[in-house]
Amino acid sequence: MLTSLALVLAACSVSTKSVNVAPVKPPAIVAPDSALLKACDRPVLLEHGPLTQAQVEELWITDRAALLACYRRHLALRNYIVDRDEALRGDK
Repeated sequence: MLTSLALVLAACSVSTKSVNVAPVKPPAIVAPDSALLKACDRPVLLEHGPLTQAQVEELWITDRAALLACYRRHLALRNYIVDRDEALRGDK
């Protein structure tokens, strides 16, 4: 009986493999790129008095470009934070 038990245990030990797994490095909390933290440009200051159509268009284009740049920068910052938090939780 003891002999058969020893053989069964020996057979089990042969059928399992030990695998060397490299230790997993925990995700680090890294600050986002400073460009993502830049404040948005304020709207263009208007001159006193009436504006020409060309001036209105130029000011509108300037403000629109600043708004889009700000939106893209903050979207990138949001994505950075979401990706970082998912890595910290182990979702990725």
